[in-house]
Parts: sequence; C-alpha cells; structure tokens
Amino acid sequence: MMEGEILELLRLERMREPLSPGRRLREFQMKIQRLKNGDEIEVAGFLLGRKPPNAPADAAYYLLSPLSPSELSSLRRGDFRTYLVIRATERTEFSGRVKPGSYVLVRGIIDAYPWGNLRMVSAARIEGRDYSEYWKDYREFALSRREVLDLFERTVYLRDDMRKALIYSIYGVPYIPGEEWGEGFEFTVFKYREDSGLLALWKALKYFHSSLPWEVRLTRKRVLEVDDPLLGLDFRLGNPNGSDMRYYTPPTKRGTISLPKWVTERILSKRAIGLLPKNVEADPLDRMARMSETPFVLVPSEEKPYFEENREFLQLIPNLLVTIFIQRERLGSLDRKKTRAVEEEFLRWLRESREDYGDPFRALTAPSGPMNIRLRAELGKRVFGSIVRFNGRVTKRAAREVKLINEAIVNDWMVVLKDHPSEMIKLLREYQMYVPGTLKARRALEILHDLASVSPSNEVTREDFIRELVRDGFSGEDAAELLERFIAAGYVYEPFPGKLRLIG
Repeated sequence: MMEGEILELLRLERMREPLSPGRRLREFQMKIQRLKNGDEIEVAGFLLGRKPPNAPADAAYYLLSPLSPSELSSLRRGDFRTYLVIRATERTEFSGRVKPGSYVLVRGIIDAYPWGNLRMVSAARIEGRDYSEYWKDYREFALSRREVLDLFERTVYLRDDMRKALIYSIYGVPYIPGEEWGEGFEFTVFKYREDSGLLALWKALKYFHSSLPWEVRLTRKRVLEVDDPLLGLDFRLGNPNGSDMRYYTPPTKRGTISLPKWVTERILSKRAIGLLPKNVEADPLDRMARMSETPFVLVPSEEKPYFEENREFLQLIPNLLVTIFIQRERLGSLDRKKTRAVEEEFLRWLRESREDYGDPFRALTAPSGPMNIRLRAELGKRVFGSIVRFNGRVTKRAAREVKLINEAIVNDWMVVLKDHPSEMIKLLREYQMYVPGTLKARRALEILHDLASVSPSNEVTREDFIRELVRDGFSGEDAAELLERFIAAGYVYEPFPGKLRLIG
C-alpha cells in the first residue's frame, strides 16, 4: 500500500503544469499594471471589435482580450476578466487580418482610460497574426513525445497501430510540393460485422473532440456570441483560425453512417483533420477508404476500443495544442529529398506483399481498391510527414513506421476480402487490365507501376526501370526486350527520349 502511494506521489510530481485561461489572464493583467503612462507597449490578444463603455468621440475605440473567443465564452459569471482598450486614429497602421475575433499584435503607448480602472493603448500599429502564435507564445508548456503517448494510452484504449496513427493524425500533414491537398488527415475506421466496438471508438473520439476549443473544431458555426457581465456588452466574434488544423468527429450517431456534404468536401481535399469512425460495413470499393491515410477496419476478434474519462487529459488539452502548433512550425513542408526513405521502403513493401499475399493483395492495389498504388504512395508520404512532425525529425524509423501501418491496414482488408468474393474478383480483373500478360511480363509491369507511383511526374527513366528489373532478377537483355514490348503494345510511351510514362 505504501509503495503504491509513493508511486502515485511521484507521478503527481512529474505531472506537467496545465496551461489555463487563468494564467493567461493574470500574466496579461500584471503586464499592463506594471507599465507607467507614456511607456511603449507591445501586447498580443484577441480583438473584440466593440466600443468600451463611455468611449470618447475623438477616435475609434476597441477592446482587446488575452483570451480566445471560446475561452472568453466559457468564463462563469463571477470569474475574473481583464481587457485593454485600444485607441486607433487615422495614423494607426493596420496589416494582416484585423476583424472581431482576430488574434492581433498591438504596438503603441500605454495610458489611462477615462472610465473605471481600465487601461488604454494609443495604437501606432495593429497587426493581424496567425492563430497558432497564440499557442506558440507558451512553449514552456509543450509536452514531450513520451508525455503525449502516455496521455493517450491512459485515455483512449485501441490496438497500438491504431492509437499511434490517431496521435500522428492530430499533428496534421506538412505541405508537400506538387500536391494540391492541404494539411488535413483522414483517420478512418470501418466496422466489420459488429458495431459495438465502432460505437465505443466513436465515444472515445467524441470525448477528445469535445474537449478541444471551438477555434480548432470544424463546425458550421462561424460566429461565437459572448456576453460580458462586467461591462454589460455582448460580442460577436469570428474564428481566428484560418488554417487546415481543424478537427472533425461526427457529433451524432447518424454522422458515423453518412457525413454531411460540406464535411466530406473538406476532408477529401485534406482541408481538415477527420477522426472518423464509420458505422458502415467495410467495403473494398469505398471511396473514403481509398482516399484515407489510414483506412483501418475493426475486426470482431480484436479487443473493443474504450476510453476512460481522464481529468489530466482534459487539463492538458491546451498544452497539447501548444505542442502541435510548435511542431507544425518546425516542419511546415516536406520536400522529396526528405521523403526518399519512405519511397524506398514503399517499393520494398510492395514487392514483399505481392510475394506474401499474391492475388488478394493485387486486388487491394487495383485503381478502385483501398490500397490503390498511386494514391497509397502519396498518402504514405503524408503519414510519414505526420510521424516526422510528431517525432520532431526525419528518420528512417519513421519510414518503417509507415510500412507497419500499411501492413496493419492490409491485414484488416484481407479479412474483409474473404467475405466479399465478388468485389475481390472485380478488383482483380481491374488490376489485370493494367498489368496483363505472362507472369514475367506482369512482374515487370508491376515494377514499372511501382516506380511511377513514387515519381512526382509519374515518369520513370529507362535506366531506372531496367536497373530495377535487373535488381529483381531479370537479365539485362530480358529487361530491354520487355520494355520494347510494353511500348509496342501501348502500355507505355516515351513523352521524351529516355522517359517512360504509363498509359491509363
């Protein structure tokens, strides 16, 4: 008993201090109180866009809050509040997005406001800032990689690969040159026969999603209305977060079956992070499965997901957002040089999987299948980008992690294919349409498709193709002969001498 108590005390000692709205309010108030009238000030906060009480008519007057719209609206009637009055004239310079609800940086001279005990800044410049800056100002509250893992392990109970993929997904995806997609990520889990496990997962994800501030939740609510009992004012505030770092989980059970059109559009274009338990039977021809970074399937033999209400988890949500936005700043983009390791690992995985699984794997990788080769190569890079954001650096281990996630997804869908023989036959026929011929020719054309899938231009050089065939066991003479047959048969053409492109 004593040992257990000691361990609990040690755990509490190690607990990270939560970043609370109260701390932000106190620090903001102390900053403006320390300054004397006439001092220069630089202060950040959210523009409220309403006149303070008894505002003079000599300029435009606004209020600035240290809290975001959602934090301001969550304050109870008797909670402490603080504001700063902003005085703007024709000489005040404006830049960036400056609207009610915007996160702004104000520079000017501090002074007293002629009503109550409010203070005022005569603004020389008001600059709209990115919403992420609000969180990055508190870097000392960021969680370590281990702390994030522990937090989710104690709250959301899933098999390891699913839980890791869930954590990676919330970090979003770095910009990848050549892609039109945004920073969004689609973490999708389909049901298989039973739905109880899927609904338990939905409750866990809804628990996480409902704990997030309004600014980072994908919703149709564009304006937040806030009443202030201290000043007797009400505010209509827009969402300061204009990024793709916005999360969506169906708020109702109906949404687990069919998503609203406006949500589907945002998620398919990767303009939001979808945490999507799909309470529909896994279908190998499902479009969402094909477009998802992680289209998992819950099979009945697995332990059902569940969650535990975790007070620490709720308290540390602001710290988690600090962590996510800091990591997002560190890795904003991912060039091809950084993705080379994951491309090589992907090509190896394709070769190994065809040998291990045979035709069922080929069916999954058909154009309409959930593991469409071209799409899976791009989606794998996106998973890689999220893992790298989480880890804080590019490593070969991250590329191997993508391979493990791909293997887990394939294992799930192999179970589904057994119960969908007609879909499997359809996908296999589709696959054979673009990889026909003898076993030797099919193997060679598969390799060409694999190489094209990791090429940004969808082109492969003659030299790379023949080199890869030789590496796979073909003779140089056979490799050259097969290439000429592919060109003659119309499977491949040369847009430029030495460059190969697949037809169809």
